[in-house]
Amino acid sequence: MSKSDYKFVNTSKEQEYELEDWLYRNKFSKKKDNIDKLKIIINEKVKGGNTADNITWDELDDALKNNSKWFSSLALIGQ
Repeated sequence: MSKSDYKFVNTSKEQEYELEDWLYRNKFSKKKDNIDKLKIIINEKVKGGNTADNITWDELDDALKNNSKWFSSLALIGQ
């Protein structure tokens, strides 16, 4: 049974618009530097270094809610 792709965070170059949308919804700037930092946060913090793991958008939302310090390096909208 295949996994539904829309539920999972994709950090590929082709899908960066999804990361931009997530950043904007959470009041972060969509600039390239933030996208790069978010990818690092996802891979090192949320996935715990196991980049083969898939995480859902809900898991990323929970990480922001429960570990906001991880995201403190991200610039807010307008910065």
